[in-house]
Amino acid sequence: MFGYVAVSRGSLSAEDFRIFSAYYCGLCKAIGQECSQISRLALSYDITFLALVLSSVCFEDAEVAEGRCVVHPLKKRPKVKNDEAVNYAAGVGELLMYLKLKDDKDDDGSLKARLGMLALNGGKNKALSKYSETYDFISERLYELSELEKQKCAEIDKIADRFAKILGFIFTPDFIADADTRRILSWFGYNLGRWLYIIDAYDDMEKDHKSGAYNPFLVNRRGNAEEIKNEIRERVDFTLTLTLENMASALELLKLHRNRGLIENIVYQGLKGRQMSVLEQQNCATKEQKSVLGEE
Repeated sequence: MFGYVAVSRGSLSAEDFRIFSAYYCGLCKAIGQECSQISRLALSYDITFLALVLSSVCFEDAEVAEGRCVVHPLKKRPKVKNDEAVNYAAGVGELLMYLKLKDDKDDDGSLKARLGMLALNGGKNKALSKYSETYDFISERLYELSELEKQKCAEIDKIADRFAKILGFIFTPDFIADADTRRILSWFGYNLGRWLYIIDAYDDMEKDHKSGAYNPFLVNRRGNAEEIKNEIRERVDFTLTLTLENMASALELLKLHRNRGLIENIVYQGLKGRQMSVLEQQNCATKEQKSVLGEE
């Protein structure tokens, strides 16, 4: 359900791109420190977005330093460091990835998921020591999600709600104290989670139809995946657009102390562009997203 958050590089200023790079690389470094080195393979734009938003609602400026890394040894890159939001995103991202693998393993005994869990186990334990409440909340919602899948639930709103609640929860960490900010962040995260679940389900229809895996859009529908997609495309587009509008409304209410232009780029252009490309089946949308940080 991850891999859909993107920046719109063409309309991003050089400074905003530098900031995004700093959060992305800073998060990668934080994952290694907070979890494990192998956990850095699970780095994603989605978790970078979490770190960016939470950091931007905090009063303290993010500390940025230049440095090299194993992936980019020749050129120094900006990295956000010593940032509470980035460290939090590193730990929570680790828990999300581990529990997603666990869910895959429980569903079909996936060997890939088992190996992934084994690789992430050390990092998961470190993150769990700090965020046990978050781990429990995610586990409970994923269990509810799994039960609905076993029941072949065809109500997309009902099943997307379980995943949406996970994002709503992780967007409200304890270090965000202001009640109004927490309420807005919860709604912002909830709608991001809802959008992610629905677009992923739509995008996976061909794969799920071929494998016989559960997909809420395929339940009680006849025909091949392409026919079903054509049948429901307008309704899915309407639902996804309304969900993005809810996110945008929450964003307008957020008191951001920095990075508003970058965050608006992702919400208004990056996510909407990804939605258009998935619904229109353009090749520019792939879940194995090519990092814009390597395109220089």
